[in-house]
Amino acid sequence: MAKGGRKIYRTSANSRKKRTRKAFKVFFVIILLAALVFLGYSIAKPIHNYILNKTGDNIVDEEVWTPPVVTEQNEEDSESETKTEETTQIDEEEKPLSSVKFSAYQLPVTALVSTDTLKAALNTAKGSGYTSVSVPLKEKGGKIYYTTASEMAAKSEDAVAGTMYAGQIASIIKSEGFTTIAYINLLEDNNRYGESRTGSYRIASDDSTWLDNAPSNGGKPWLSPFDEATQSYVEYLAYEVSTAGFDYVVFDGAVFPAFRNSDMNYIGDIVKTENRYKALVNIANIAAETVGLSETKAILNVSAAGIISGTEEVFKPAELNYEMFAVEYVPSELPAIALINGEEIALAELPANNKTQLIFSEIERLVGENVKIIPVFTQSDFSQADFNETITAVISLGCDSYIIK
Repeated sequence: MAKGGRKIYRTSANSRKKRTRKAFKVFFVIILLAALVFLGYSIAKPIHNYILNKTGDNIVDEEVWTPPVVTEQNEEDSESETKTEETTQIDEEEKPLSSVKFSAYQLPVTALVSTDTLKAALNTAKGSGYTSVSVPLKEKGGKIYYTTASEMAAKSEDAVAGTMYAGQIASIIKSEGFTTIAYINLLEDNNRYGESRTGSYRIASDDSTWLDNAPSNGGKPWLSPFDEATQSYVEYLAYEVSTAGFDYVVFDGAVFPAFRNSDMNYIGDIVKTENRYKALVNIANIAAETVGLSETKAILNVSAAGIISGTEEVFKPAELNYEMFAVEYVPSELPAIALINGEEIALAELPANNKTQLIFSEIERLVGENVKIIPVFTQSDFSQADFNETITAVISLGCDSYIIK
């Protein structure tokens, strides 16, 4: 046996308590650190986002603006959470209006000079986040920015300025993944179609062409919706563009010139009667019915200010064959005081958001439930702050499609 025998080590109760407390402290520190990390992330993330948002609010970029549009995929995902298995599938015939979801940018006419200029403009639109592109194929004044086969257009030396066919333009836009929209101005056309100035307003006394001023002062003719040649011309252009592959055609310029009393006396009763608006409705419906022969959808462009002030003569929803209206909103053109749903309201005193909601709510009331409103804005008509408020306002009203010029 070894000297002194085998040593036996015993742990006192006090020592065990110290080690237990030490282990508990380590465990507590680990839990505390984990909690602090989680809490720190939870707080830091919204603060980080808030800082980004505040910083973004202070940056004014007049050139590049990303449209806050909800994509169909995101919308379908959010809707699927609330749908039950008992939801019935919507028939294809019921879907046209609900399926119109786009943020469109209207290209300048300079984009239609060549395929290269068009592709460059499309790259800019894509980089800004737009899902659709609008092209002005016939502008106010009468210039046509595509190669048309219209015989009437060929009679004017200055009518056709485009070098590409309508189908070529539509194809290039679609190849870049955009929805395609064509703009055609119907009546704000000052071209002289042949020696007799076919399609123009006529002076009742001698059947000569009416001009909006003396020839020495640059007087111009205007296309008349009463003239059969004008009606045939509109029908031809509508057919030519709608069969070229565009998804939508917006018809603009269904208006009369700013006649003076003397002008109406020269032209006669057709422009004096209170029913003269029917000629505008008729020309707009000719365009819509022609487009209806293809898969393209027709949209009529009207003025928000004209509707509110009662001067938009073509705006007779019950008599128009349109399911969609492109409503051009220019705040500076609105009356200072307007009658909204029977109530007199001082529009000039309202902030941009409230004014926009009020105007578009009233227009929705006037067109009824079965018509879709597509707001149209020219960004230069707004300050940056008002523009952002205006876009936010129409989206809050449920407008899922709009056009920016």
